[in-house]
Amino acid sequence: MDRPKLPAKVNPIEWIGPDHPLFPESGLIHYAHIPPAASLAKPVPLVVMVHGRQGDESVMWIFKPALPPGVAVVAPRAPLTAAEGFLWFSSQNGPLTPAPAGLAAAQNRLETFIESLPYLYPVDPNRLILIGFSQGAAMVNSYALRRPAAVLAVASLAGAMVQPISDQVPAGSLAGLPIFIAHGLEDETIPLTLARHTRDRYLELGAAVTYGEYPTGHKLTSQALKDLKTWLATQLKTGNKEA
Repeated sequence: MDRPKLPAKVNPIEWIGPDHPLFPESGLIHYAHIPPAASLAKPVPLVVMVHGRQGDESVMWIFKPALPPGVAVVAPRAPLTAAEGFLWFSSQNGPLTPAPAGLAAAQNRLETFIESLPYLYPVDPNRLILIGFSQGAAMVNSYALRRPAAVLAVASLAGAMVQPISDQVPAGSLAGLPIFIAHGLEDETIPLTLARHTRDRYLELGAAVTYGEYPTGHKLTSQALKDLKTWLATQLKTGNKEA
Protein backbone atom coordinates (compact mmCIF):
# COMPACT_ATOMS: atom_id res chain seq x y z
CA MET A 1 0.00 0.00 0.00
CA ASP A 2 1.39 3.39 -0.99
CA ARG A 3 2.12 6.10 1.54
CA PRO A 4 0.38 9.32 0.42
CA LYS A 5 2.49 12.46 0.16
CA LEU A 6 1.86 15.38 2.47
CA PRO A 7 0.99 18.80 1.02
CA ALA A 8 3.37 20.43 3.51
CA LYS A 9 6.74 19.57 5.02
CA VAL A 10 6.34 18.08 8.47
CA ASN A 11 9.29 16.89 10.51
CA PRO A 12 9.44 14.48 12.22
CA ILE A 13 6.59 12.52 10.68
CA GLU A 14 5.73 8.83 10.74
CA TRP A 15 3.28 6.90 8.60
CA ILE A 16 1.47 4.08 10.35
CA GLY A 17 0.50 1.81 7.47
CA PRO A 18 -1.10 -1.63 7.62
CA ASP A 19 2.27 -3.35 8.13
CA HIS A 20 3.43 -1.06 10.94
CA PRO A 21 3.50 -2.62 14.45
CA LEU A 22 1.29 0.17 15.83
CA PHE A 23 -1.46 -0.40 13.29
CA PRO A 24 -3.23 -3.31 15.04
CA GLU A 25 -3.50 -1.28 18.26
CA SER A 26 -4.71 1.92 16.64
CA GLY A 27 -6.99 0.25 14.10
CA LEU A 28 -6.60 2.99 11.49
CA ILE A 29 -3.85 3.97 9.06
CA HIS A 30 -2.53 7.37 10.08
CA TYR A 31 0.20 9.97 9.98
CA ALA A 32 1.69 11.05 13.31
CA HIS A 33 3.87 14.05 14.14
CA ILE A 34 5.26 13.81 17.68
CA PRO A 35 7.51 16.65 18.91
CA PRO A 36 10.99 15.37 19.87
CA ALA A 37 10.62 16.90 23.34
CA ALA A 38 7.54 14.81 24.13
CA SER A 39 8.03 12.04 26.70
CA LEU A 40 6.01 9.91 29.07
CA ALA A 41 7.08 12.25 31.87
CA LYS A 42 6.08 15.31 29.83
CA PRO A 43 3.24 14.39 27.46
CA VAL A 44 2.19 17.04 24.99
CA PRO A 45 -1.23 18.25 23.84
CA LEU A 46 -2.81 16.16 21.09
CA VAL A 47 -4.53 17.46 17.96
CA VAL A 48 -6.42 14.90 15.88
CA MET A 49 -7.26 16.07 12.36
CA VAL A 50 -10.10 14.20 10.62
CA HIS A 51 -10.43 14.42 6.84
CA GLY A 52 -13.60 14.60 4.79
CA ARG A 53 -15.21 12.46 2.11
CA GLN A 54 -12.76 11.18 -0.53
CA GLY A 55 -9.75 12.47 1.40
CA ASP A 56 -7.06 10.50 3.18
CA GLU A 57 -4.57 10.91 6.03
CA SER A 58 -2.47 13.37 4.04
CA VAL A 59 -4.96 16.11 3.13
CA MET A 60 -5.48 17.70 6.55
CA TRP A 61 -1.83 18.69 6.85
CA ILE A 62 -2.57 21.89 4.94
CA PHE A 63 -3.82 23.10 8.34
CA LYS A 64 -0.52 22.35 10.09
CA PRO A 65 0.64 26.02 9.95
CA ALA A 66 -2.40 26.98 12.04
CA LEU A 67 -1.39 24.65 14.89
CA PRO A 68 0.59 25.89 17.89
CA PRO A 69 4.18 24.63 18.25
CA GLY A 70 4.90 21.73 20.55
CA VAL A 71 1.71 19.75 19.97
CA ALA A 72 1.41 16.19 18.72
CA VAL A 73 -0.65 15.91 15.55
CA VAL A 74 -2.31 12.75 14.29
CA ALA A 75 -4.39 12.36 11.14
CA PRO A 76 -6.21 9.04 10.55
CA ARG A 77 -7.50 7.57 7.30
CA ALA A 78 -11.22 6.81 7.16
CA PRO A 79 -11.95 3.07 7.00
CA LEU A 80 -14.24 2.97 3.94
CA THR A 81 -12.93 3.10 0.38
CA ALA A 82 -14.47 5.54 -2.12
CA ALA A 83 -13.81 6.14 -5.80
CA GLU A 84 -11.35 8.98 -5.21
CA GLY A 85 -10.31 8.42 -1.62
CA PHE A 86 -11.82 7.31 1.67
CA LEU A 87 -14.89 8.11 3.73
CA TRP A 88 -16.21 7.60 7.24
CA PHE A 89 -19.77 6.78 6.28
CA SER A 90 -22.03 6.61 3.24
CA SER A 91 -24.77 9.23 2.98
CA GLN A 92 -28.38 8.50 2.03
CA ASN A 93 -30.34 11.67 1.20
CA GLY A 94 -27.72 14.38 1.57
CA PRO A 95 -24.05 14.95 2.41
CA LEU A 96 -24.48 14.33 6.15
CA THR A 97 -27.33 11.81 6.35
CA PRO A 98 -25.72 8.42 7.06
CA ALA A 99 -27.54 5.20 7.77
CA PRO A 100 -27.64 4.72 11.57
CA ALA A 101 -25.60 1.51 11.45
CA GLY A 102 -22.95 3.11 9.24
CA LEU A 103 -22.65 6.15 11.50
CA ALA A 104 -22.38 3.99 14.62
CA ALA A 105 -19.60 1.93 13.02
CA ALA A 106 -17.71 5.08 12.03
CA GLN A 107 -18.08 6.58 15.49
CA ASN A 108 -16.82 3.43 17.14
CA ARG A 109 -13.79 3.24 14.84
CA LEU A 110 -12.82 6.85 15.49
CA GLU A 111 -13.41 6.66 19.23
CA THR A 112 -11.36 3.46 19.54
CA PHE A 113 -8.58 5.10 17.53
CA ILE A 114 -8.49 8.25 19.65
CA GLU A 115 -8.58 6.25 22.88
CA SER A 116 -5.57 4.22 21.73
CA LEU A 117 -3.32 7.22 21.11
CA PRO A 118 -2.19 7.89 24.73
CA TYR A 119 -1.00 4.27 24.87
CA LEU A 120 0.97 4.61 21.64
CA TYR A 121 2.41 8.12 21.91
CA PRO A 122 3.52 10.50 24.71
CA VAL A 123 0.37 12.63 24.48
CA ASP A 124 -1.90 14.12 27.13
CA PRO A 125 -5.48 12.84 26.78
CA ASN A 126 -6.69 15.73 28.94
CA ARG A 127 -5.55 18.19 26.26
CA LEU A 128 -7.25 16.73 23.21
CA ILE A 129 -8.38 19.00 20.37
CA LEU A 130 -10.31 17.67 17.39
CA ILE A 131 -10.29 19.34 13.96
CA GLY A 132 -12.54 18.03 11.21
CA PHE A 133 -13.23 19.11 7.65
CA SER A 134 -16.55 18.42 5.86
CA GLN A 135 -17.54 14.82 6.68
CA GLY A 136 -14.64 14.82 9.13
CA ALA A 137 -16.27 17.79 10.85
CA ALA A 138 -19.44 15.72 11.23
CA MET A 139 -17.32 13.03 12.87
CA VAL A 140 -15.63 15.34 15.39
CA ASN A 141 -18.95 17.03 16.15
CA SER A 142 -20.45 13.60 16.84
CA TYR A 143 -17.51 12.78 19.09
CA ALA A 144 -18.02 16.00 21.05
CA LEU A 145 -21.74 15.36 21.44
CA ARG A 146 -21.17 11.81 22.64
CA ARG A 147 -18.11 12.48 24.81
CA PRO A 148 -17.87 16.18 25.69
CA ALA A 149 -15.78 15.53 28.81
CA ALA A 150 -13.09 13.86 26.70
CA VAL A 151 -12.23 16.88 24.55
CA LEU A 152 -10.66 20.24 25.28
CA ALA A 153 -12.03 21.91 22.14
CA VAL A 154 -13.43 21.11 18.68
CA ALA A 155 -13.03 22.84 15.30
CA SER A 156 -15.73 22.16 12.69
CA LEU A 157 -14.51 23.32 9.27
CA ALA A 158 -16.90 23.39 6.30
CA GLY A 159 -19.05 20.80 8.04
CA ALA A 160 -21.99 20.38 10.41
CA MET A 161 -23.60 18.07 12.94
CA VAL A 162 -25.25 14.81 12.02
CA GLN A 163 -28.85 15.57 12.86
CA PRO A 164 -29.98 12.44 14.75
CA ILE A 165 -27.03 12.69 17.12
CA SER A 166 -27.52 16.36 17.98
CA ASP A 167 -31.22 15.85 18.68
CA GLN A 168 -30.45 13.28 21.39
CA VAL A 169 -28.24 15.53 23.53
CA PRO A 170 -29.89 17.38 26.44
CA ALA A 171 -29.69 21.18 26.51
CA GLY A 172 -26.78 22.54 28.55
CA SER A 173 -24.78 19.32 28.50
CA LEU A 174 -21.80 20.90 26.70
CA ALA A 175 -21.47 23.80 29.13
CA GLY A 176 -18.44 25.92 28.23
CA LEU A 177 -16.97 23.54 25.64
CA PRO A 178 -15.02 25.68 23.11
CA ILE A 179 -16.24 25.17 19.54
CA PHE A 180 -14.82 26.83 16.41
CA ILE A 181 -16.97 26.84 13.27
CA ALA A 182 -15.81 28.15 9.89
CA HIS A 183 -17.95 27.91 6.78
CA GLY A 184 -18.00 29.30 3.26
CA LEU A 185 -20.82 31.58 2.20
CA GLU A 186 -20.80 29.88 -1.21
CA ASP A 187 -20.41 26.28 -0.04
CA GLU A 188 -22.38 24.02 -2.40
CA THR A 189 -21.33 20.76 -0.71
CA ILE A 190 -22.44 21.44 2.87
CA PRO A 191 -25.13 24.16 2.83
CA LEU A 192 -24.53 27.21 4.97
CA THR A 193 -27.86 26.59 6.67
CA LEU A 194 -26.43 23.41 8.21
CA ALA A 195 -23.47 25.32 9.64
CA ARG A 196 -25.82 27.88 11.14
CA HIS A 197 -27.96 25.11 12.61
CA THR A 198 -24.82 23.56 14.08
CA ARG A 199 -23.87 26.91 15.64
CA ASP A 200 -27.34 27.38 17.11
CA ARG A 201 -27.50 23.82 18.44
CA TYR A 202 -24.11 24.13 20.11
CA LEU A 203 -25.26 27.35 21.75
CA GLU A 204 -28.39 25.59 23.01
CA LEU A 205 -26.15 22.91 24.50
CA GLY A 206 -24.12 25.54 26.36
CA ALA A 207 -20.94 25.45 24.27
CA ALA A 208 -18.69 28.50 23.86
CA VAL A 209 -18.97 29.00 20.09
CA THR A 210 -16.64 30.99 17.87
CA TYR A 211 -18.38 31.26 14.51
CA GLY A 212 -17.28 32.67 11.17
CA GLU A 213 -18.66 32.84 7.64
CA TYR A 214 -16.19 33.52 4.83
CA PRO A 215 -16.48 34.47 1.12
CA THR A 216 -15.57 31.10 -0.36
CA GLY A 217 -16.92 27.69 -1.31
CA HIS A 218 -16.18 24.31 0.27
CA LYS A 219 -12.80 25.32 1.70
CA LEU A 220 -11.16 27.77 4.08
CA THR A 221 -9.90 31.25 3.26
CA SER A 222 -6.60 32.64 4.55
CA GLN A 223 -8.57 34.71 7.05
CA ALA A 224 -10.36 31.60 8.31
CA LEU A 225 -6.98 29.93 8.84
CA LYS A 226 -5.75 32.97 10.77
CA ASP A 227 -8.87 32.88 12.92
CA LEU A 228 -8.39 29.15 13.52
CA LYS A 229 -4.76 29.71 14.50
CA THR A 230 -5.70 32.41 17.01
CA TRP A 231 -8.48 30.27 18.48
CA LEU A 232 -6.25 27.19 18.81
CA ALA A 233 -3.52 29.15 20.58
CA THR A 234 -6.08 30.43 23.07
CA GLN A 235 -7.46 26.96 23.81
CA LEU A 236 -4.06 25.43 24.50
CA LYS A 237 -2.97 28.41 26.59
CA THR A 238 -6.00 28.46 28.85
CA GLY A 239 -7.64 25.06 28.64
CA ASN A 240 -7.07 21.85 30.54
CA LYS A 241 -9.52 18.99 31.02
CA GLU A 242 -9.68 17.28 34.36
CA ALA A 243 -8.87 13.58 34.30
